[in-house]
Amino acid sequence: MANDSVYPSEEDVKRKIIAAICMLYQHDSELLDVNESERSITHKLAEHLSGEFSSWHVDCEYNRRGSDVKRLSFDFGKLEPCDLEAKTVFPDIIVHRRRTDQNLIVMEVKKATGSEATKDIEKLKAFTGNPEYGYKHGMFLKLGLNSNVILELYKDGAFEEDWTVDIQRELRSLGYGE
Repeated sequence: MANDSVYPSEEDVKRKIIAAICMLYQHDSELLDVNESERSITHKLAEHLSGEFSSWHVDCEYNRRGSDVKRLSFDFGKLEPCDLEAKTVFPDIIVHRRRTDQNLIVMEVKKATGSEATKDIEKLKAFTGNPEYGYKHGMFLKLGLNSNVILELYKDGAFEEDWTVDIQRELRSLGYGE
């Protein structure tokens, strides 16, 4: 795994993630208003993340590890480490340096009107807990109207911290929500 000094601090990551989400609401909230597809929304969020993480690559549904396909073992939504039938996976958004082992963020995004997030959470745990991928930060983001947003941090294969209050406070300061 790459040296930790090449990675921004967790506080810097948090600030940049929140800034990008706020930009999504400021510039692209109509996508949420009209209940646009998750792919359209994650594409726009990835553009805002690119501005915040300018020295990193930000990709949507990137399923490569080097030239190989990313695979995780799933069995009806539950991870089974000994499963030999690994399936390909497409994280919604990743922040990384292509063709290196520098994997900063893996993000799964759901709309408030979307389906259950159980598989997404399991993917985040797997991508952050599996040294083969070694993502430093996993982010679960649930987007709703106004400031109705959930933002959770996953590290080392487990839930680490809830950043929901922070993002909601920031969005309210911009005029979203109550």
